[in-house]
Amino acid sequence: MKVYNTLTGKKELFAPLEDKKVSIYACGPTVYSTPHIGNYRTFLMTDTIVRTLEYLGFDVKLVMNITDIDDKTIEGAKKAGMSLKEFTRIYTEEFFRGLDQLNIKRASAYPRATENIEGMINLAVKLVEKGAAYEKNGSVYFKISSFEEYGKLSKIDLDRIRIGASVDVDEYDKDNPRDFALLKASTREEVEQGIYYESPFGKVRPGWHTECVVMAMKEFGPTVDIHSGGEDLKFPHHENEIAQAESLTGKTFVRYWIHGKHLLVDGEKMSKSKGNVLSLSDLVETYGGEVVRYMFLSVHHKKLLNYTHSFADNARNNYQKLKETHDKLQFILQNKDGGKGTPDPEMISEMEKLDMDFREALEDDFNTQLALKSFHELSRIANIYMETKEDVPTLEAIFSQYTNFADVLGLFEKRDEEQIPEEVIQLTDKRETARKQRDWESADLLRQKVHELGYTIEDTKEGPRIKKIS
Repeated sequence: MKVYNTLTGKKELFAPLEDKKVSIYACGPTVYSTPHIGNYRTFLMTDTIVRTLEYLGFDVKLVMNITDIDDKTIEGAKKAGMSLKEFTRIYTEEFFRGLDQLNIKRASAYPRATENIEGMINLAVKLVEKGAAYEKNGSVYFKISSFEEYGKLSKIDLDRIRIGASVDVDEYDKDNPRDFALLKASTREEVEQGIYYESPFGKVRPGWHTECVVMAMKEFGPTVDIHSGGEDLKFPHHENEIAQAESLTGKTFVRYWIHGKHLLVDGEKMSKSKGNVLSLSDLVETYGGEVVRYMFLSVHHKKLLNYTHSFADNARNNYQKLKETHDKLQFILQNKDGGKGTPDPEMISEMEKLDMDFREALEDDFNTQLALKSFHELSRIANIYMETKEDVPTLEAIFSQYTNFADVLGLFEKRDEEQIPEEVIQLTDKRETARKQRDWESADLLRQKVHELGYTIEDTKEGPRIKKIS
């Protein structure tokens, strides 16, 4: 297994701290607005990492934080005239709905920032004691000059850092990084709203960069195997996490940093001013969640994904080819008696090669783009075999490998969700009776009625197969 490590800037052999056990910390959502498709591409990248490692035999523990207190959530709650808790609950629930729509497996834990304030205050106290942080006007700031390795992740030019300056915002210009806030003095308005926590420095709330490092170390200790997130978090957020953790413990905070590339829309960065921000629900409504998942999988996470309507349409067509093969295999096996004997050795040999190609693709830095090629090749040879032969043991072996590939990639997991309406089933049964009686006119009329209800009938050797019209 090889992983591209942002910290070293190269692919490395993957070896977790503990044999066959992997700890992963992923940056989750800041719950102040609807996540856009770029956010979900990053969440799905983490899901791919988890599924791949589990497929390779690792025991994986994933923890993903939920940022429910920072500048954005506080400002959003204020504008909405809601409590911070109620405001963030809305977007937290929306985040989880999106995970389910994309078949993203749930993490082992989703710690909230508001549940870990005591740890953040303790971190600030200890860093002040070590001389790595200082108090100013009731806020506590990390002193970048105290950490000699600052910039090792992002390769930021340290000569451009203004040492000693401090600001009260969670985000700042990448060209002019400054000492960053660990704890912020709560404003009078925030105190009146109950957005404050008692500390040795007075009434405070956490700074954004403090939250993740505290939650990661609480769950895993001083060192984490993998930390994932979007490339936009590499600096300053992840850089600041390293500075805090390693200043506190003196140990390596993260062994493998994995970052996903940006997502563009029609060649441009998403922004409200351009009106091109796409939410997941926009795409799911048009294409369905699994097609969106396929679309993300079809481009390696280290490559820029440029979303266009033609790109999405092509993803839908390719997804449907795989789905059609899956459904056809399933239908045939459901309508045939169990076979005896051994599968076709020639077909088994082809499948073993594809299985090796699929595995090697994923072992090469989670290359889902290449893994999908193996999946489509399996689909192709499966369709040829179904057209020419009916050997049940072989079909069962093909279907087993097919579902294995699908499970690793997180596809076809909701295939039993939609039930065919009873009216469509009854019309199909009547049509089949008409066909057996050679009443072709009635059969054609019944087929048309089924079509008007949004379904089509495919006549096979095993009987009529009903399919929803896409």
